[in-house]
Amino acid sequence: MSNTIPVTIDFSGGAEFLVKAKAQKVQIPAKSTLRDVLKFVRDNLVTDVHRINMLLSDDASEVAHGVITLINDTDTGLLSEYDTVIEAGDTITFVSTLHGG
Repeated sequence: MSNTIPVTIDFSGGAEFLVKAKAQKVQIPAKSTLRDVLKFVRDNLVTDVHRINMLLSDDASEVAHGVITLINDTDTGLLSEYDTVIEAGDTITFVSTLHGG
């Protein structure tokens, strides 16, 4: 039995400019919560560390204001938010609703 599970992490609405690629298939530890995924994103996917606050809080425990987080196209506010356990094959999507001008 593996200690990791495959998931897809997708970024859009401008969030994709802070990471290596718009959509990424990655392996995360089994039984990870959304909060664990945020730390994984910070530690492994973010390339623009100077603007990370546009995506995540300082300690990567929450998404930044204006970022919608979906798991399999369901708003995490309808789930258990940051305590939602991620399952193999899930797609976690980060959508920035803030736009520069």
